[in-house]
Amino acid sequence: MKSRQRATITLTTDFGLSDEYAGVLKGVIYSKAPEAHIVDLSHSIPSYDISKAAYLIASAYHYFPPRTIHLVVVDPGVGGDRDIILLQAEDHFFLGPDNGVLGLIIKNHQDVKAFKVTNSDLFLKPICPTFHGRDIFAPVAAHLASGADPGTVGAEIQPEQLEALDFPQPAIDRTKKQISGTIISIDHFGNSMSNICKSSVGEISSCPEDDSFSLAVGGNTIQPLKKTYQDAGIGEALIIYNSRNYLEIAVNQGNAAQMLQIQPDDQVLFSKV
Repeated sequence: MKSRQRATITLTTDFGLSDEYAGVLKGVIYSKAPEAHIVDLSHSIPSYDISKAAYLIASAYHYFPPRTIHLVVVDPGVGGDRDIILLQAEDHFFLGPDNGVLGLIIKNHQDVKAFKVTNSDLFLKPICPTFHGRDIFAPVAAHLASGADPGTVGAEIQPEQLEALDFPQPAIDRTKKQISGTIISIDHFGNSMSNICKSSVGEISSCPEDDSFSLAVGGNTIQPLKKTYQDAGIGEALIIYNSRNYLEIAVNQGNAAQMLQIQPDDQVLFSKV
């Protein structure tokens, strides 16, 4: 008899690793679904940074096998009146608070099923109002990993009812061949990612990988577009498409955010030269 595929659960949190929180999530999951395979996507989301978590999970989930359960716990409203939701999209499951952290999953998919997590029989008891990750999210993820139908967590609801974040969109000027954008994320290396993706660049150029572009941020102008980090000199700033296919500002073997004093929400202007 063919055995059921081992379930994969990914974890994305702002818990960090200096406390027990991330480890306790795993302990609860393994206690209830010992055959589950757990992958730490990130526990280093900046505290309460819902937007960064949203971009991370939207960029990463499709590298995992079908029926992976993606647990996203960036939850500044924990214990309050926000709901807990489960989404099903592209044969993946997404479990998180209804605070917009799963907003890009909804935005990027037409066929999304949504469920409000209300089946308290699945929760640990007693529930601590400051640690729903342990007492609600983790046992529900384990329940799904055991092969349960998503409808067993609670009633199906319309995705349009859920909280949406105002994700900044680039403004494309085809006449001037320019795109106005925003810095949306800065990674561990100081690479500063904009909200301008390669498909947006295709709106102002028939060849979005052409090197004849410049990008202005703050008082700095960086050009041309590079294909790899080593195409710039050591310590030199560059613009490049990152692994998510968004334009980012980087420094070869350096920290672009520090060197160029870049912060999230800074405005950028990308132009065809």
